[in-house]
Amino acid sequence: MISFLKFRIPLYYSFIISFLFAFIAFIFVKQTNIPFFDQTNNNAATVVVDNYNNSVDLKRLGGYNFIAPLMFVEKRSKSDKYSSLLQKIEAYIDTKKAANEIVDASFYFKEVNTLDWTGYNEEQKYFPGSLMKVPVLLSYLRLAEKTPGLLDKQLFYKAPIDEGFSVTILSKQLKVGQFYTIKELLRYMVTYSDNNATILLDQNLDQNIFNKTLTDLGLAMPEKGARQYPISAKDYSLFMRAIYNASYLNITNSEYAAELLSTTEFKDGFAKGFPSSVKMIEKFGESGSTIEHHLSESGIVYVNNKPYVLTVMTKGKELSTLAAAIAGIANIVYQQVANS
Repeated sequence: MISFLKFRIPLYYSFIISFLFAFIAFIFVKQTNIPFFDQTNNNAATVVVDNYNNSVDLKRLGGYNFIAPLMFVEKRSKSDKYSSLLQKIEAYIDTKKAANEIVDASFYFKEVNTLDWTGYNEEQKYFPGSLMKVPVLLSYLRLAEKTPGLLDKQLFYKAPIDEGFSVTILSKQLKVGQFYTIKELLRYMVTYSDNNATILLDQNLDQNIFNKTLTDLGLAMPEKGARQYPISAKDYSLFMRAIYNASYLNITNSEYAAELLSTTEFKDGFAKGFPSSVKMIEKFGESGSTIEHHLSESGIVYVNNKPYVLTVMTKGKELSTLAAAIAGIANIVYQQVANS
């Protein structure tokens, strides 16, 4: 053994040296804004940096000893670049509210490859309904990365489960008495927005894994026993951004998640607001009651080969007028970015 590794240091020297190393490490962290991460902390950590005059936040995934994977880069303030778009959206929403076609609406819009974003009531929370199928998708794909063969596991669909909410917008559904692989169920859940597939997947997913998907993205932990998870347009957009950035799933699974979201069969909303030539991935969700409906849609649209995140959330009395409002907002966005 090398001799200096055998050298014995008096005990009081060890205390002094340990203190000096701890002090130097503390100063280094303070100066460089690099946080220590406790491996037991599974929540996302937000690190504020001053590279842009304290105008940008970095959201990093916590829970590691030596690394902090970068999830999102956030500009704190809205971009002046889209001030005219914001004015048009505000005016449109005010018109729809005055006509009693909607009670309220919110939108969040971000140019994916820049820091530029804008929004209207983007922090207001809505009941997302089927939009929450996307974090279920992320949870399963994340788990599949650690569990080979998981997506090929078969689950038996015994019978429908009444959750007390009648879904109005649906297409294809599972057939009772059949086995389905988890991969097949994910397609039914996303492409056809089948609640029965979602329930079957939920029953076989540890709630802690789902909760961790939310907190990993910096979102709040669901309240225990709650049947709803109110969320804002800005916060919900994080799911779409995580898929596009491949910052939460690996590249293969991120591409697969996007491919599934490109096959959804919701023909109102974004599909009517953008030309059919515009490539997009999206998910819609309906919730609320017979007195007040909530209808929302979120996705990434590719206009002139540039990706944009768009989330629109609405509430009102009629689903048809809410869908029309979403389409109207989407069309305003398209006209703005297509001609810019």
